Amino acid sequence: MTPAVFVSDPGIFLSLISALGTKCRCRCACPPRSGKPEASLLFPLEPTGSRHMWGLSLSNHSPAPMNTKALRHAARTRRRQLSNQTHEAHSLQLKHLASAYTAFRHSHRIAFYFAADGEIDPAPLVEHARHSGKRCFFPVLRNRPSRSLWFAEHKIEGRLKNNRFGIPEPASHHKHISMPWGLDLIFVPLVAFDTQGNRLGMGGGYYDRTLAFRKNRRHWPGPRLVGLAHECQRVDDLQAKPWDIQLDAIITEQKVYSFR
Repeated sequence: MTPAVFVSDPGIFLSLISALGTKCRCRCACPPRSGKPEASLLFPLEPTGSRHMWGLSLSNHSPAPMNTKALRHAARTRRRQLSNQTHEAHSLQLKHLASAYTAFRHSHRIAFYFAADGEIDPAPLVEHARHSGKRCFFPVLRNRPSRSLWFAEHKIEGRLKNNRFGIPEPASHHKHISMPWGLDLIFVPLVAFDTQGNRLGMGGGYYDRTLAFRKNRRHWPGPRLVGLAHECQRVDDLQAKPWDIQLDAIITEQKVYSFR
């Protein structure tokens, strides 16, 4: 019986392929991007084993689950290995799909994010939103309650400063603050996602805490929550936890996944 081998690191997988004499044609073998902060040094992780996904097996047997730490590492490595040219192409393709999305067209107050660690960059979509007369907001770290966010409007002439994770945020945010329920649409970054609307983030829980009010709502629709990601960040299944906030949709460079 051939034993199953489970690989959490794409780099190790490519080495195995090379050792077997098979050339890997995966686009994720592109050279790593340079100049991006290593978020593994910045963000805390969820407890190991709090989530699982199906791992990679080199045999015909059923694969075993991959724990959260391994999944997060594999997904982040995969997106960071996309070339600069691929990142730019994905951003433009994302803009094309997201700008035609109904919730985007009907929204006036929209929250975006500044991309880091290989995240798909919404910058072209932000530029399109501004030209369409929409107000653009970005997340700002809050001290109280801890590990949560509020959202500050940022205009093109506005000043930015880096937060403690090295990610830009509006500098004059106290004058233009919005709580999340005051927005029409929130674009959310993510590390991995499945086709049921489950999202795996960086592990700090900032968005889950900020958007926890959605768990208690009954009739008020609130802001639409839409995840943005590279298609290569999709996994077969994520086991959602009680505190996880499910997304209304996810948009990649290839398609729109709508869940409600």
